[in-house]
Amino acid sequence: MKQLTKKGLIFSLIAMFTLASCVTNEVTNLKLSKTSIALNVGQSDSLIATVTLTGDISKQPINWISSNNDIVTIKESTEQNASRTNSKASSTKTIVFTALKSGTTTITLQAGDKTASCEISVNQTSYSFNQAYTSNWGDYYETGNNSFDMYLLENSLSLNDSGRIMGNGTFLYLDFNVAITQNSINEGDFILTNSGAVNTFFPGETIDNQGQLFDIGTRLITLNGTNPITSFIKEGRYSITSKGENFLIEGDLTTEDNEVVHFSYEGLVPVTDQREVPVEISPLFTKGELVYYGEAYKSAPSHNFVAYLATEGVNFEDSVLNGEILMLEFNTPLSVTDSIPNGTYNMITKYTGPADLIPSTLVPGFTTTDGNNWGCWYYGETTKRLTDGNIIVNKTGDQYSINYTLFDKIGSKIYGTFTGQLKYIDGTAPAPSSVSAARVKSNKQSKSISNISRKVMKIKPLKVRR
Repeated sequence: MKQLTKKGLIFSLIAMFTLASCVTNEVTNLKLSKTSIALNVGQSDSLIATVTLTGDISKQPINWISSNNDIVTIKESTEQNASRTNSKASSTKTIVFTALKSGTTTITLQAGDKTASCEISVNQTSYSFNQAYTSNWGDYYETGNNSFDMYLLENSLSLNDSGRIMGNGTFLYLDFNVAITQNSINEGDFILTNSGAVNTFFPGETIDNQGQLFDIGTRLITLNGTNPITSFIKEGRYSITSKGENFLIEGDLTTEDNEVVHFSYEGLVPVTDQREVPVEISPLFTKGELVYYGEAYKSAPSHNFVAYLATEGVNFEDSVLNGEILMLEFNTPLSVTDSIPNGTYNMITKYTGPADLIPSTLVPGFTTTDGNNWGCWYYGETTKRLTDGNIIVNKTGDQYSINYTLFDKIGSKIYGTFTGQLKYIDGTAPAPSSVSAARVKSNKQSKSISNISRKVMKIKPLKVRR
């Protein structure tokens, strides 16, 4: 083998350097991950551009243009992934875009003298409803405003005699709030929020209420066969405008998968009054239990008792009490642990903190976020959360005389007198096997009063339902 001389080695190195310096920055291929895309307004997608080239990657930027910037909004990635094999290199870049309105646009990417294009078609989902059914539930969620709901139905749907929606098609359920003085439909602009404020509507969601799943809030439901398809609304707004005796209701709503849906309805909007009518109830209670919870509310200057008064058919040994029951929650002096002292007990009508739970008071009904009711409640053919009134207790020996006059938020009156014994249970100790653990909780799990949550209140007994 001929040995390379020093002069020959120098010549070879010069030649290699000369060849390397002659490598051009040339794009040999430009490829897109997709050549066509179909979207609905509000939805997003992406394109990945892959460039194969020789030379310096930084000298071959990937640029893009859109034939119509009103159709989609485009955001390009700031990073390129690059790799090199010998003299060849490859680079990728991601283009993310969101559909703004219906139409067609072409996105063209360019690198060097190579181009590649993708056609994007955008569709606007739109519903024109023909029927409206509206109800006024009063201050149902206790926000200080009236709660309305509205069903808007396509023409292919109808109501049967029992109020069920029948047929194939789509309907919109709106759960919205107006001023407490408003009992009919008025003009206004509405935005989506959970606040319960005037001229707002609730987002849609599924909740677990004591083991049962319920859909609540604003949602689109499509009926086609046996299984309805529900799309919860998470963002949006709509307006109501008057057109003589008719109203025009239209807006844009965003679903869970980010699709923006347009809807409209024009016509009459009659309102059914679903507000509760105050009633007077005088139960005949013949038996009762008294549960001592000690310092159930931390930092309160009192001990806590709950009395259950029940009609003859109620079995206190059952894990779930069924029948007519009055639940009364008392605050007593810290020195009392085994009975309700004689005296008058007034309902706390404004709660600002545990310091308000003073002796000789009653705790107003409330619901915790886990769905448990505490305070004062009436259960019978209807459920009443009691928020006002008083109780007079007289105890002689082991016999109680409990005279109660209590009211719910709309003025329904629960009144009467219980005379008899109350079976005593120490709720601060481990629950006896014969006592429902759901009704007797250790004071280690202290209770706290909170505002009524829309999610844990009873579900509206909707007149129109699927």
